[in-house]
Amino acid sequence: MIAKLFVNPVLMGDSYIFFVLPLCAVVAIVYKAVRVEHLRQLPLQVLRLWAFMLVGLAALATAFYLLLEYVA
Repeated sequence: MIAKLFVNPVLMGDSYIFFVLPLCAVVAIVYKAVRVEHLRQLPLQVLRLWAFMLVGLAALATAFYLLLEYVA
């Protein structure tokens, strides 16, 4: 039953990509809340991790797009 999602994926609109922003923010907050040693460093560390995650996801999306368009 779950395997059908890989054969027939759920179609989502273009605006659903913006749900990645709060998802990455929440993951960064929770991760850094556990890992940071001084609470004063938390906002800057969260912002850095959030930006790193977004840049990484954008790079992966670009790489997979180029792979799909030019190799496959």
